[in-house]
Amino acid sequence: MHQLQLRRLNLFCTVVDEGGVTRAAERLHVAQPWVSAQLRTLEKAAGAPLFVRDGRRLALTEAGRRFHLWAADVLAGSAQVRRDIENLGAGLAGSLTVATSMAIGTYLVPPLLTELRHERTGADITVHISEPAAALRSVANGDADFAVATWSAELSPEPLHAERLWEEPLVLAAAPNGPPDSDTVTLAELATLPLVGVPAGVAFDRTLGDQLRGHGAGELTYVMRLGHAEALKRAVAANNWGCVAPSYVVADDVAAGRLRSVAISDANLVEGIGLFHRPTKFFSPLQQAAVEMLRHTATSRAESTGR
Repeated sequence: MHQLQLRRLNLFCTVVDEGGVTRAAERLHVAQPWVSAQLRTLEKAAGAPLFVRDGRRLALTEAGRRFHLWAADVLAGSAQVRRDIENLGAGLAGSLTVATSMAIGTYLVPPLLTELRHERTGADITVHISEPAAALRSVANGDADFAVATWSAELSPEPLHAERLWEEPLVLAAAPNGPPDSDTVTLAELATLPLVGVPAGVAFDRTLGDQLRGHGAGELTYVMRLGHAEALKRAVAANNWGCVAPSYVVADDVAAGRLRSVAISDANLVEGIGLFHRPTKFFSPLQQAAVEMLRHTATSRAESTGR
């Protein structure tokens, strides 16, 4: 019976996500009439309509919104309990699953968690890398303990708790012998350079565009767009192009002489680093240690940069 109720709640949340019964049925590989019947059962149990028709989509009523928050929390809690029990059954000393956005999960989080793993030799640590919105969904679903992702004004963390940890300066990564000739560049000069960018519409592209517009600058023109920082950096080094990137992404390449870090002199462009978790999340000692390590890093970065 318990599993049946969880299945109904999952069905309800799927209808909300997909905006209708037909798409929810397709996603769950079940018949549309069965989905409709289950929704009627839930509405009868709730004692109030949960949906109203809004054009071709189903929209939540006020009761539906409250029911959705509760249902999502129940499903996330259930997923968390299952993971905890599985880890106990496997005899693990502790487990930690972190969801991250692309560059943060490639360059920033692994060294920190590697240090934590050296301190806790029995820990089982996993990092999943995706887009910020997908990382937050995995936390909301209970598939990850918390997320560390690019902070974007357009990102909607609800119902998660969101904490802005620190800001990383953005720099122009340039080839050793490529343009510009100096170690600084203005926004006007930046707009004239051959640049490689991330795919249009991803969180980093949106937050960079918002900041450029805030400084009265137009959109940058890109030679091409690539989906991973390693591909961006290789394209820059091989073709004497440039790319705007967080300083931590290019730090090792600059130290090795593969790239140059060029400061943007007339604008303070940054990437915000955010921590996201469920408000009701109970952190194990290992998970709490990881969170505290991130907060300690935030304090250290703020002290070193004066931000």
